[in-house]
Amino acid sequence: MTDLNKAVTRRTRANVPHGVKPEIVVTLYPGGTIGLRETGRRRKHEYCLDIGRLYVRAVQAKLAFEGMQRAKKRAQERKLRRQLR
Repeated sequence: MTDLNKAVTRRTRANVPHGVKPEIVVTLYPGGTIGLRETGRRRKHEYCLDIGRLYVRAVQAKLAFEGMQRAKKRAQERKLRRQLR
């Protein structure tokens, strides 16, 4: 893998809510920043975020989802135990 020395821009399609263009432009900047904007919008309408913070958010979201799944499973098990009494 190589280090990022200049900005790299790519377009992709995404599942987005109604009213947002589904084609998104993603730009990776040196220094660990990601820029996101709709296709056809100017750069001043670009939303930038730090890759490190994005990674931490993704890990937190995964842990929260797994915790929610465990809680649902425990609730179902308790419900079954009550029904068997």
